[in-house]
Amino acid sequence: MPLIGQFTPPGDKSISHRLILMSIIANGEMLVSGLSGCDDVNTSLSIFKQLGGQAATQAKGLAIKGLGGAFSSEKTLELDCRNSGTTIRLLMGLLSSLKGRFILDGDNQLRKRPMERVAKPLRAMGAKIETKSGNPPVIIEGSSLAGGDFQLTQASAQLKSAILLAGLQASSPTSVTEPAQTRDHTERLINYWGGRLTSEGLKNTVQPSSLTLSRFFSTPSDPSSAAFFLVAASIVAGSQVSAQNMLMSYGRTGFLRVLDKMGAKVSLTMTGDTPEPTGEVTVQYDGPLKATTVEADQVPSLIDEIPILALAATQAKGTTVFHNVGELRIKETDRLTSIRHQLGALGARINVEGDDLIIEGPTSFILPQSLDSGHDHRLAMMLTLALKIAGAKIPIIGEESISISYPTFQDDLNLLWKD
Repeated sequence: MPLIGQFTPPGDKSISHRLILMSIIANGEMLVSGLSGCDDVNTSLSIFKQLGGQAATQAKGLAIKGLGGAFSSEKTLELDCRNSGTTIRLLMGLLSSLKGRFILDGDNQLRKRPMERVAKPLRAMGAKIETKSGNPPVIIEGSSLAGGDFQLTQASAQLKSAILLAGLQASSPTSVTEPAQTRDHTERLINYWGGRLTSEGLKNTVQPSSLTLSRFFSTPSDPSSAAFFLVAASIVAGSQVSAQNMLMSYGRTGFLRVLDKMGAKVSLTMTGDTPEPTGEVTVQYDGPLKATTVEADQVPSLIDEIPILALAATQAKGTTVFHNVGELRIKETDRLTSIRHQLGALGARINVEGDDLIIEGPTSFILPQSLDSGHDHRLAMMLTLALKIAGAKIPIIGEESISISYPTFQDDLNLLWKD
């Protein structure tokens, strides 16, 4: 049965994190509409309040009062980042110059995720940061920071953001050069809130400067959430799905460019551009998909969408290759291995060679007794849609993890899928 209709995905998770966490060092008051209500963003909100930040739900959104960096404590503050890698990594940059001692920890999945890639450049700026064999818990003692010039070897928006946010509070300019373009929400918010940041190609330079919250902020819808239903529409005959108010920045819409190459019918209508571009996206089934190659320089713009694009590849004619996707190994799970095992359990001809993911389609699904998401929200959503496409109902272990990023996923699935 096809997917038909319009839906509004939840507020963008990446932007929602930054609206809350950057308020730790920003002044002023702001009313945010459309903020993501997912578990990860609620984690950031809880920590903001624990640090003394004020946030209250109102009829039109969440009212936030910035802390302006005014935090000081003689006792150690333990901050539970739960499952959120964005929360812990952005906090490492934000807290490095505040007056206090902080322990950043999380659940078992977060404790396996690497933190030294963030800690090392921050130490070079003068931060006092310790990790446990490179992983959480992370211990920070606030100290004075100096700027620096950093050439990153990994394309990571979280790493770039942590350095730039520390740079706002440093005594001299800080530059970060990426190996490939990543999402630029931090840079946009810095400039939108009065900070001094310039960009030249892949290099961003921030001057020591203060931030003042905008009076209002309307959060665009999350493309990483929208991708599940938009990609599914490209697979299922007769489908046509439109996502409303979707964030349209180039660094977040790589999956649409891949769908277009695979032969799906993709149409875009821009509706806004400040401080982030937004629009309506429609994907219509236009015949069986054809295989494609996703090059390494495309990966940063679609890293979170690879699970659902992998599902599309199982239904495409030919061999699809995702190059240099090793970053998937250090997500909530070893997402690269999980994609191979779980789609393989459904009968997909799928292989991992080094850091490349290779999928030969089309696949006629077979049904195991159960599937295991590894409590990875993106795997759980992809597997849910795979089973809908297969017309089957079998248990998905860890399905409840979907609330980490998309608590209304099942509601939207029921809205769009015409059984």
